[in-house]
Amino acid sequence: MRYSPKPATEGARTATRRRGARRLAAPLFFLAPSLLVVFAVLVFPILFSLFVSTFDWPLSAGGGDRRFIGMGNYVELSVSPEFWNSLKLQLGFIFIALPVELLFGYVAALLLNREFFGARVVRTLLLLPVFFLPIISGMTWRFMLQPRYGPLNALLLKLGAPEVTWLSDPTFAYLAVVAQDIWRMWPFMFMILYAGLTNIPNELLEAAQIDGAGFWRKQRSLIVPLMTPTILTALLLRIIDALRIFSEVYVMTEGGPGDATQLFSLFTNRVAFGYGKVGLASAMAIFLLALSILFATTLVRKNMSLDVLEEKAGGR
Repeated sequence: MRYSPKPATEGARTATRRRGARRLAAPLFFLAPSLLVVFAVLVFPILFSLFVSTFDWPLSAGGGDRRFIGMGNYVELSVSPEFWNSLKLQLGFIFIALPVELLFGYVAALLLNREFFGARVVRTLLLLPVFFLPIISGMTWRFMLQPRYGPLNALLLKLGAPEVTWLSDPTFAYLAVVAQDIWRMWPFMFMILYAGLTNIPNELLEAAQIDGAGFWRKQRSLIVPLMTPTILTALLLRIIDALRIFSEVYVMTEGGPGDATQLFSLFTNRVAFGYGKVGLASAMAIFLLALSILFATTLVRKNMSLDVLEEKAGGR
């Protein structure tokens, strides 16, 4: 009696499919906890904020009587002078503080990119401001700039200069907020740029030295082009961090005097907990997310284009 091989073939195929399904399911099983955490702390808050931003949602007991208004909150933001003022202050903060931090960090990295007695201690001490809590940094600067008891005004009075109410003047208050951020975060730039400098091969620097390249020629033609990806990465990290600055500014000025230091995050806090408009504040949070994505996409594309150019140059 002869048997057909068809059932055996179908059984083998079924077993193969089951093994393949198990192989696919195994990674998902191990990734599931991480995916749940990412969803809980990242995806869900974004989706919920997007949902809330479509409602007129007052901050009252139980969420109040929410009312669906679609894009109404975004339209309200587009015609709000306070919103555009906070955005202008935020972008001004970024475009003033970050270039200065980058310059200070780059110069310090160049100066300390060599071995000398106590080099490790000096490099470690430079990083101390980064580890200050933002609220402590803000309180320290507020005390330093206190008009009557602050050490800065005490020094000015000893020199015969008049007393200055730093945080009561709109211009001085804004510059003080910027200066505080520069003082606290330029060592962060130094840390990243120093790491990038140490990865440049010494052979390239020695070859440039043998060819007679001076300091500025080496910077322009060798070091800066090689450091560009590191610089872009440092800027990206600092931009994302600067967009959400809150604690130190709130402690120093609470957004004042008037709205002179009411950066974007402070205005969002005022809208949510001062005006009680949670839907409008959520719309601002979504706008801030979109702004962060815009900055990140621009810098990442620039970095990727540099990688493509390096690959083309290496293939020639």
